[in-house]
Amino acid sequence: MEDKKPLKLVIKCYDPVEYGTLYGFNQKISDKMLEKASKYMTKFTPALFKNVMEIQGDPHGWMCTKENASKVEEALGITETLDKIAKERSLQREYYDEHRKEKEDAQLKIEAAFADAPRPPQKLSTLLKVAEVVYDPANSFRDNNHYGGGHLFIVTKSMIWYIMNNGREENNWNINNIEIDGAGGAIGFKLPYSEKLHELIKTLTSSNEYKIDTYEEEI
Repeated sequence: MEDKKPLKLVIKCYDPVEYGTLYGFNQKISDKMLEKASKYMTKFTPALFKNVMEIQGDPHGWMCTKENASKVEEALGITETLDKIAKERSLQREYYDEHRKEKEDAQLKIEAAFADAPRPPQKLSTLLKVAEVVYDPANSFRDNNHYGGGHLFIVTKSMIWYIMNNGREENNWNINNIEIDGAGGAIGFKLPYSEKLHELIKTLTSSNEYKIDTYEEEI
């Protein structure tokens, strides 16, 4: 079956002594294509390296240096170029760095909002039934509820609850106000609904929703 992946150059090996990073193709190419690119490439063998023991990766096959990579890409009409991929990765890093700061700011504001919030007794099962939406940051509750950990934000029509699971064996269960069937319980903070707080929660959790059936499967 023909390979449908776009043709591009990928790192094949690294030579710290002479050539630096060497690039080869991510898939087999035809002899005709290789003929076009071969003037900018070398068919390497271990014997071509001054110190093969220093090589990282595979020192065999057709490869090019970083300086010749753009010439190979131009000769073969490669659209997924090394420069394009590097720019995309740079933008992704900038995006994640920017949103990480947003999440950190959102978390600080959320913690401040709930710091002195009331903690009335309630059952988690009841809150889940009346919830408009439930957010599970990084799937923390889904993955850790069985062990007594994780957090939830439960949004109802009129209230927002911040649930901090407190059911590990080493936790103090006496301070829990949220009853969880078959578990140690949780600490729950309750505030009136506000759009501003809801938006902060969506930023912090990346709007990652918690599914009730996941909880039911775990108890």
